[in-house]
Amino acid sequence: MVDETGSTDDRRLAEELAATLSEAQAALPAAGPETLTVIRRRYRRGQRRRAGLASVAAAVLVLAVTLTGTQLIRGGGLGAPPANDGDATIRVWAITPPVRDSALQELVERYGEETGVRVELTLYGNEEYKQRLRGVGEDPAGPDVFVSWGGAELARLARTGRLLDLTGPLRERPGVAERFLPDVLAGGAVDGRQYGLPMSGTHPVVLFYNRDVFARADLRPPRTYAELLQLVDRFSANGTIPLTLGGAQGWTELMYVMYLAERIGGPGTTADVAAGRPDAWTKPAVLQALREARDLAERGAFGADFASIGYDDGTAGRRLASGEAAMQLMGTWEYPTQLGRDSNFVLDGRLGWVPFPAVAGGVGDPADLVGVPAQYFSVAGHSRHRAAAVDFVRAVAGDAYLDDLVADGEVPPVVDAATRLRGSTHAEFTTSISELVARAPSYGLAWDQAVDPETASKLNTNLRRLFRSELTAEQFAALMSN
Repeated sequence: MVDETGSTDDRRLAEELAATLSEAQAALPAAGPETLTVIRRRYRRGQRRRAGLASVAAAVLVLAVTLTGTQLIRGGGLGAPPANDGDATIRVWAITPPVRDSALQELVERYGEETGVRVELTLYGNEEYKQRLRGVGEDPAGPDVFVSWGGAELARLARTGRLLDLTGPLRERPGVAERFLPDVLAGGAVDGRQYGLPMSGTHPVVLFYNRDVFARADLRPPRTYAELLQLVDRFSANGTIPLTLGGAQGWTELMYVMYLAERIGGPGTTADVAAGRPDAWTKPAVLQALREARDLAERGAFGADFASIGYDDGTAGRRLASGEAAMQLMGTWEYPTQLGRDSNFVLDGRLGWVPFPAVAGGVGDPADLVGVPAQYFSVAGHSRHRAAAVDFVRAVAGDAYLDDLVADGEVPPVVDAATRLRGSTHAEFTTSISELVARAPSYGLAWDQAVDPETASKLNTNLRRLFRSELTAEQFAALMSN
């Protein structure tokens, strides 16, 4: 990295040299990592003795790194060396994990103990984090490492030069990227370059249900949408909320529209929305899904007060656990969330789950999934401690972290997931979800993450209006199309 104490001209010269050598990098032979370590050690020793020659040392380092095959990072100068600065503090932003002693928190503590690098972990609720994510890379005081859902937001940050290209650093550690399922890893790629590494379990949306509530009513979970509607009427008649819903947040309502559209029209509906095609919102399958979703609300499926109920504060989930509600459509993060809030509800076997039911006449495969294939760790381009940040991100491929995810009730999106899950405490749940993912012909990213943030905000606002019967399906589609 160019020495900060050098003159402006010195730094500019070193940067120009780095850019020139980057073009020739592909034609140069790569040396082993031990060679690179020796060069860096000699550079740091010489830098302390010859502060007046900082720019020359920087140029020599750029040359050495290029000759040894290290990737020069697009828009960000020299890629971070794997050696860590023991005095570094890396700032990590993430979404509040569903369990108290989560795999992420264990990783933070373990990484600090093993490397001496201090990690400041800041956690945010779902809605607040979406707002924070928009400004990543603008403020040098922001995070070094942060979580995203992939999709349009990750692409925006990568294409505006706010992220470190991880392609090279991952090549330096063979076996890291290869540990993950290729389709899930691809969710962290933009324009053929890797900017994110999966750091969570895979989270398809499924229909959770309270087994005790169903047993008392002598009912079984639905296999078809017609059966779901019958259950709505039966539970409403006996005073049980059929489907608990945190309707104060539009993304919870989106799950119904996404799945209905997918079951009716197939995975092309999600592809059209994600691609921003002008007619995506007026397709017959989407319009029918919007009508069905509004009808569910008017039918009393979510109770009378769903529009004021929150998800992030736990209110919606508590209704399921207490038996006040019979079912909940939610991402599979709900399992560890329930585990963290009411472990007896989960460990006593009262929490059940099934795929979203099939829709008669629909062309979508009932095995198709929608949800969040993974959350991804990325490194901000302005990070002052790239070596530590990159090393921290790569640690999510380590056995200790993956085993901690399994202990949390998560399904890590790795090629050996079946082996890891077998015999674990939560094997009934995690194995079944892993099998759903493995069998799914299509696994689409949730629409609010697939589209740009402005469209996502408009989508969530209009969903709340749709579910409150303030918009018809046609009005909703018109607003989204403009």
